[in-house]
Amino acid sequence: MTFASDSTHVCSAARLIHDTKTQPLATGVRAVAQRARRLLFAVDKTEILLQIAPDQRAERVRIVGQVLDAGEPIEDAAVSLCGPRAIVDRATDEDGEFRFSDLPKGHYGLDLMTATRLIRIDALDVD
Repeated sequence: MTFASDSTHVCSAARLIHDTKTQPLATGVRAVAQRARRLLFAVDKTEILLQIAPDQRAERVRIVGQVLDAGEPIEDAAVSLCGPRAIVDRATDEDGEFRFSDLPKGHYGLDLMTATRLIRIDALDVD
């Protein structure tokens, strides 16, 4: 779904491409014990990679992400995470990466604003 949010930005819903929680490794593929969940979302040539892992405190998680456009990192994109208790804002670094830590488990939404587009992930269940 895509619509114009104003004269300079297009708002697009990111599409889930892969989730290690629902799409485990193929039979015969080995992996070291994996505690982190990995997700890949896409809109056109823009990819959002997320890793959700347990944090140091019980019942808490951390989210590490990276934003790429045509394979290149997007620097200084605004990232907002809206969750059960608050909205937390970050910006991507020179590698297109961002981090949120000490998050309670629950249901989140993530908005990513680049120079030309707003990308939204509405249903991000973190458990």
